[in-house]
Amino acid sequence: MSKTEKKEHFLTLIDYQRKFIQSLRKIVALIGGTGCGKTFLLPIVLIYKARILYAAGNKRVEIIVMAPTHKMLLRNPLKYIIAQFNELGLEYKLNKSEMTIEFAYGFIYLISGESYESMQGIHSDLIILDEAGLMSKPVLDTALQRVAFKNGQLLILSTPYNSNHWLKTEIYDEHLKGNPNIEVFNPKSSDNPFYPLSEIVRARKVLPGWKFTMFFEARFTRPAGLVFESVEFIEPFQLPYGLIYFRGLDFGFNNPNAVVQLALDPNKDVVYVIAEWKKSKTNIDDLEIILKNGHGMVYADPAGKDALETLRSRGVPMTEAKKNVIAGISMLDGMFRAKKLLVFANLPQLKDELSTYQWDIDKSERLLDRPVKENDHLLDALRYAVFSYENGYRFKAFMDSWMALNDHSDNTGW
Repeated sequence: MSKTEKKEHFLTLIDYQRKFIQSLRKIVALIGGTGCGKTFLLPIVLIYKARILYAAGNKRVEIIVMAPTHKMLLRNPLKYIIAQFNELGLEYKLNKSEMTIEFAYGFIYLISGESYESMQGIHSDLIILDEAGLMSKPVLDTALQRVAFKNGQLLILSTPYNSNHWLKTEIYDEHLKGNPNIEVFNPKSSDNPFYPLSEIVRARKVLPGWKFTMFFEARFTRPAGLVFESVEFIEPFQLPYGLIYFRGLDFGFNNPNAVVQLALDPNKDVVYVIAEWKKSKTNIDDLEIILKNGHGMVYADPAGKDALETLRSRGVPMTEAKKNVIAGISMLDGMFRAKKLLVFANLPQLKDELSTYQWDIDKSERLLDRPVKENDHLLDALRYAVFSYENGYRFKAFMDSWMALNDHSDNTGW
């Protein structure tokens, strides 16, 4: 790279990017938000460091570049390295079967985090970990071993991801403690003057809080946050005439039976959750009394088919609920966010469930596509009712019963 080329590239860099490239610490990390230029920076820092190392030792250097998976390796580091080489007119030889690149200053070994053992045997002058927050601790340990012989440097580019990962405990926290071998740069998305502010504003509105904190504010957090983060509780009020009433029922015995009463205002297209009932060790007779004091079709857990049929035979308007957990949660979340589903503030048990309903995580603290299955009986009942009714499930049966069941204007509770 000529002096002119190097100067042109540095003129395009933001201050934190320039400092990252020029840092001489043993471990240097850029742990930043979306759009802070991590991917853009990887080939630039690689060429810059390779040139300096080559000039200092007058011999070709060995560089390892890693991504969490082979697909990610092809999609980001390899793609951008080749694009940068072509832009600068640097000659290179790519061996895609071996995943190596030979160029003027040395050799680049492209290795996935899934195959980190492939680093063994390479005494590396420089290792770059792309999206290190998705790599296991042995990747870090092996990388440090591979740069030790040549007193090389480890560079890290990553989103912060979760707060229990080694990227935080071994790198970020150590930097805060003043470890002289580690330097961390932690820019938010908004620290990049070229990143559109409108995208940050949009993301803040549509993303769950934990995801916005992680990806745009570049703060470590636990992904498995609350499932519903935008619930609005309102003071109870006298409901007007002409609302459509319906209910959800989650069967139980040792686990509680749970019922929620809802009212749809068709003029405002808003559903109100107006009453709750949850109690353990109750039988079918108890349920019959409770349900006959409420209003509207009952969308019930299909797993309790016998109880459903018994209640129906006793004159309770019952139908099987549509039981798709993720789709139902998505609908509830969308309605909460759009203020189309509002909860009366005098429902303490539902409020408690909403405050603790979280996504599950695996042993590696990765977010799973399912909620933690505890303290969720009223929420299951709510999901049955809203997803079944709003999704048009059994819509005709519901409408057939509307005139007989929904002529109410009182705030019914149990």
